[in-house]
Amino acid sequence: MAVRKKDGGPNVKYFEASDTVSQFDNVRVWLGKNYKKYIQAEPPTNKSLSSLVVQLLQFQEEVFGRHVSNPPLTKLPMKCFLDFKSGGALCHILAAAYKFKSDQGWRRFDFQNPSRMDRNVEMFMTIEKSLVQNNCLSRPVIYLSPDIEPKLLGKLKDIIKRHQGSVTEDKTSSSHIVVPIPTSLEEEEWVRPVMKRDKQVLLHWGYFPDSYDTWIPASEIEAAVEDPPSPEKPRKVHAKWILDLDQYNEWMNEEDYEVGEGCPKRKRISAKTLTDEVTTPDERRDKKPGSAKKRKRSPSPSPTPPPQESKKKNTKKGPTTPYTKSKRGQREEEQEELSKDLDEASPVPASEEGNTAKTNNTKKDSESTPVKGATDVDEQEEESMETAGKEEEEGSPSVKGEPVKSSDLHEDNVTEQTHHIIIPSYAAWFDYNR
Repeated sequence: MAVRKKDGGPNVKYFEASDTVSQFDNVRVWLGKNYKKYIQAEPPTNKSLSSLVVQLLQFQEEVFGRHVSNPPLTKLPMKCFLDFKSGGALCHILAAAYKFKSDQGWRRFDFQNPSRMDRNVEMFMTIEKSLVQNNCLSRPVIYLSPDIEPKLLGKLKDIIKRHQGSVTEDKTSSSHIVVPIPTSLEEEEWVRPVMKRDKQVLLHWGYFPDSYDTWIPASEIEAAVEDPPSPEKPRKVHAKWILDLDQYNEWMNEEDYEVGEGCPKRKRISAKTLTDEVTTPDERRDKKPGSAKKRKRSPSPSPTPPPQESKKKNTKKGPTTPYTKSKRGQREEEQEELSKDLDEASPVPASEEGNTAKTNNTKKDSESTPVKGATDVDEQEEESMETAGKEEEEGSPSVKGEPVKSSDLHEDNVTEQTHHIIIPSYAAWFDYNR
């Protein structure tokens, strides 16, 4: 099933096609003859003109589109940007844009710079004025039927006024006659083929503005493209034509809203009969391979390894830990100061240490048992790092409660520990061997 565009932005693929770019020849030549002084500093090419049209369409969708509250201007009709005739609407759009650029002293167009937003909106107002002056854009003169409910009638008048249309009481001088909305409207989504190029067909979606038209492969639709009808004026449409104008901020296609048996209509095709799914260029970019992949689950923490294995791992990976680069020298200095305090507090000879270790096995076993809450050493490290990191750096290099020896002070004991054990600074007051 075909899917319409999600907004009224430009169909980039259409304007970048070689057939479309070649149609800018007429526009480029006309600009060179009539607006030479505004483009001679940097003469445009067919591609640059095509790119400028895409930027203009994108800007007016972002600043004047249906999702914008209180837009400063009604969107310019899409048919004006598709008029490639010499001296046509597209010629005057680009001519007004280049003239405005020259008057402002700009080196280039910039529709992404927020500081130029007001100037770019002013440029669109200048473009609209130029289209009206050159009879490329006409403002509707609307006659509202008295059969319309008074409450709805006031709303319709306000919408027409805000979009620079006019209301008249003379039916003969009007360009449109608006009647009440029919009780039964087609609820099923329908389309109408309006243009064919090579192997592509442009579809118009019912009750949507022309900027939402979509290209699909010609093989997906059997109906032929019919020539647009030439209805008599004034055109007779129902009130939804004005209500939808206010919703999309763009004058709608009258053919979708025409009423009466005598008015010619082109064939409408149910959108359900179209099998190919049509996506916009933005949607294609969003569906790049790998963009829909889910984030991988983070591995659960591995159980605490045995002391021997952990020593090997720490020996290899020690230099990459955050404790071993900038802090290692500081740790060693603090360990040396701590060991001096320990030596002063417990001047026990090495021989006595050995005897004491042999005779007091039970005491040693009790000392070698992990400190209460030792399983939460990692959590204690994180807390200590968040507060000041002082207690963590003052920890003893001892692993199993053994006394610190002066011969070990010059060794790098950080990489040989299973965990960082936090020992308060006042532990230096006590002698564990007594």
